[in-house]
Amino acid sequence: MSVPLPDLVDVDRLALRGGRLEGRFAIPRFDRLRDMVAEPDGEIAFALRFYQDSEGRSRIAGTIEGRVVLVCQRCLQRIEQGLAAEMDLVALADERDLSRVPAEAEPLLTGGEPVRLTELIEDEAILALPIVAVHEQCAAPDPGLSGGGDANPFAVLKRDR
Repeated sequence: MSVPLPDLVDVDRLALRGGRLEGRFAIPRFDRLRDMVAEPDGEIAFALRFYQDSEGRSRIAGTIEGRVVLVCQRCLQRIEQGLAAEMDLVALADERDLSRVPAEAEPLLTGGEPVRLTELIEDEAILALPIVAVHEQCAAPDPGLSGGGDANPFAVLKRDR
């Protein structure tokens, strides 16, 4: 029997205990990601390790993996895209601590409050999306979709004069 995942995560407390969280969320649970994909099917799997580094900073190291269906921006057909990302986050209670974030990590502004686990995973999934989704090789476009052949699209304007 699997343990249910918490809704809110106290990063500092889990880091002190050396906690780990692993699980999966269905894409429909992510409001923003759901609106960015062509089909809200599938899930995002994650594995997170919470720890304190040698300077006492609360950190999250982990990975996410999943598959989403996007729209190819060349041919406008569906394209299945794998998502995979590694994360290295430093929890910060205040923006004034941004200078404490090492170069290899990213800040996670918590305001000293617990963070919503689904939002943390969703943020990383969105960052893992391609800037522009395209097939490596698209099918030839259907000439019937553009009004046909080599006709001048402005010919109708000349006729209406």
